[in-house]
Amino acid sequence: MVDLPLHTRRGMILSVAAALGLRTARAADTHLPRIGFLTGLGYPELEEAFNDELRKQGLIEGRDLNIERRLARANSDDISTMGRELANSDLALVVATALPAALVVRAANPRMPMVIGTCPGMVANGFARSMERPGGIYTGVDELPPGITARRLQLLKSAAPRITRVALLSTTPGTAAHGIQLADAQHAAADLRIEVKPYRATSLAEIESALEAIRTDRMEGLQNFQGGLSLANRQLIVGFAAANRIPAIYQARPFVAAGGLMAWAPDQTQQLRIAARMVARILRGTSPGDIPVVYPPRYDLLLNAHAARAIGLLFPAAILGQADSIVGAAK
Repeated sequence: MVDLPLHTRRGMILSVAAALGLRTARAADTHLPRIGFLTGLGYPELEEAFNDELRKQGLIEGRDLNIERRLARANSDDISTMGRELANSDLALVVATALPAALVVRAANPRMPMVIGTCPGMVANGFARSMERPGGIYTGVDELPPGITARRLQLLKSAAPRITRVALLSTTPGTAAHGIQLADAQHAAADLRIEVKPYRATSLAEIESALEAIRTDRMEGLQNFQGGLSLANRQLIVGFAAANRIPAIYQARPFVAAGGLMAWAPDQTQQLRIAARMVARILRGTSPGDIPVVYPPRYDLLLNAHAARAIGLLFPAAILGQADSIVGAAK
């Protein structure tokens, strides 16, 4: 047996210990909880907000959890493909940032827990028994509080008092949330003495057909219902409204950033922060069904003065006074 110098033996011991430590760390890494995260391309701020809030909750990727991220292209089959893949992976849960992704995951694997970042109608779509006690394996943020659709129609009428016929462009998946929004709009329309007409679309081609029908029908205003498909194609819809000088109100901030006239909208980055806090609770042992579904904490009125001037519209003082943000306001 070779009698190695003391410093050599110490070096070998440290090397072996380091190797064992590395293997132990790698083994531990494989036992970290894994979650899926499914969102659309073009919304990096949502993923950034989610990641930042996880860190604030003490969950560091690679140390406390691993995340399988999937970014879906607009107007593709990515949501279906990626949703099925995540649904059938060995994951603790899936974070679906929008309803279309959540519907795919649930259909592919009804046993996969989910946190849904934005869902028009958690109860109506069967993801929760009630807001306070979802009671199953899903929770999230419901972006369709009672009266929100009526409120948007009222704001549009206040901004453009002369309109009498408003198109309701709906890309909301399924029938539940669409029906809620349509009933809400019809009830408000009766009080406002205007006519509303729904135009439904489930693909880019159908959006294009719906917009052409709105033009042919000479509709004077446009309200966009909740829907990831319309959000992904917001530039097309905003461009159509501008080209045809149609006052329009939208459900999300990015429409106004894209040149849309106005929106009554929540801050979706805050919704993803809420989703991250829900994920933290679930990974620490709380059942999703025991985490109440919540509405966005606030909605803001966003106006685009550039868009108004382009279609010859002057926002009334009452609307300007309610605005939380005005793009292109005179200084």
